[in-house]
Amino acid sequence: MTDVLDAGTRPAELTSVARDISPGAGQAGPVIKEILAEFRGRTNSGDPLALCLDLIAGGKTTKVSELLSRLSAPWRDHAIASVYAILMPGERRKRLGAYFTPPHLVDHLVARLKSLGLDIGNDRIRDPAAGGAAFLVPLARRKIAAWRLAGISDDEILARLPKHLRGQEIDGDLAQLANALLRRMLVQEFGISSDSTTHLTLVATGDSLAEQVTGRFDVDHEIGNPPYLRLAHGHEAQRQAEFADIANGRLNLYVMFLRRAIDRVPPGGMVGYVVPASFLGGPEFKNFRSRIVQLAEVLVIDMIEKRSDVFLDATQDACFVVLRRRTQPAVAAELAIAQSGVLKATGDFVHVGNAAVEPNGEPWRLPGPEAGESATLLDWGYKGTIGYLVANRQSERLHEAQDGGYFPLVWAKAICADGKFDFDRGLQHKGLGWVDAPEGAPYIVRDECIAIQRTSSRGQKRRLSAALIPKAFIDTHGGIVAENHVILLVKTRSDAVDAQTVVDILNSRWASEQLDRMCGSASISVRLLEKIKFR
Repeated sequence: MTDVLDAGTRPAELTSVARDISPGAGQAGPVIKEILAEFRGRTNSGDPLALCLDLIAGGKTTKVSELLSRLSAPWRDHAIASVYAILMPGERRKRLGAYFTPPHLVDHLVARLKSLGLDIGNDRIRDPAAGGAAFLVPLARRKIAAWRLAGISDDEILARLPKHLRGQEIDGDLAQLANALLRRMLVQEFGISSDSTTHLTLVATGDSLAEQVTGRFDVDHEIGNPPYLRLAHGHEAQRQAEFADIANGRLNLYVMFLRRAIDRVPPGGMVGYVVPASFLGGPEFKNFRSRIVQLAEVLVIDMIEKRSDVFLDATQDACFVVLRRRTQPAVAAELAIAQSGVLKATGDFVHVGNAAVEPNGEPWRLPGPEAGESATLLDWGYKGTIGYLVANRQSERLHEAQDGGYFPLVWAKAICADGKFDFDRGLQHKGLGWVDAPEGAPYIVRDECIAIQRTSSRGQKRRLSAALIPKAFIDTHGGIVAENHVILLVKTRSDAVDAQTVVDILNSRWASEQLDRMCGSASISVRLLEKIKFR
């Protein structure tokens, strides 16, 4: 059972964090879409920074300025930063990871940190990839409100801010935009003199990952939404050595930022990030998970309900993670638990239970029903393999019609929602249903097997979709070849569990829930699938 948090069970601030100082995303969303429609596809918009600085200054009255006036201050800032993002060249935007955090996500993460001990008035906070100041401006807003209540003068507030809040941003124009949003907030919301804020800078230009960690702690906590991007092969070797303790396959920028953050905060300091959920169970993050639990306590893993319309122009399974740095690294990591829930699209937070933080790099499990007597696919006598053929790279091997020596190609579309295998449906999907292959090729499957869609989404009724490919079909054609978006389960021994029984279990809602608890990405890992305990 899940229950909506209330003041009697959890801090009241978590019950509806979007109502803290900003409206729910549903209210602001249509207005922001209308604003962005005014700029999409523009090729002659001039300097994006100058345009956005003009929007911040509230210069001439335009349709856009009128739309901006309908938004609360946090959503107005988000809208202006989003205008800058869509005017950036696409490749540059992707390289910088310029997909800014909407206010209701910021509110939730700040509320989580406060419930765990963050002192807004006194603690020093850093955002290492500050972007459009999605975190720093709301934090400054909260700090100033607290200081004003304590009777602190404006001059003292301006002196304190740079000591309490710091940001770093690799893109110089974005850093300027962030500082301009900060100054606008000080002047328009708090009535602080514009002359006294002219030179106030909280966000510096620079690469946080290029900075040396000195061991001197000038912040208490770190918060942010780092870029999500796999390193290009050309940069991989250098970074693999630098982040050797977490490297396990291709490195992603967000795990590098998270790892570095733990070194930058003092023992007892917290790191609160919005990150992809892929690290929860992905095999390539095994070393990362193992090292993190040695260095820090995992306090929170909260999922974001929606995967689309959260980050502008991006579809992403994402979550909140909050860590607390240990005084000394744990010598022998043990199973631990972390608070866990779901931030709904409305901004309401639903507490679900405790996530299981497994040691030794094993997948972390979100809350859910536990299996009693259970078994893995390996226990049942099956092993998984990814379909061999990559269609867009081996198109010359695909054919429209059957011919001597051609084998049926199993597309993911042939795996139906009702658990049936429909070869013709897969054939109609692409029109190419046959593949030539050497007779002795090891990737030809010649016995009854189970096909699973390798790519899924949270929008599906079930994350797992499986179908039995009958022995009669395979015998008729002498074998089958699967496409790369299909996982095949093949028997490893003669007394394997009946294949249709396994299919029925895989297609149960319970099995998909078990996958959801460890799989935070659209692509299903074979190794992760083999670790799930089914009942």
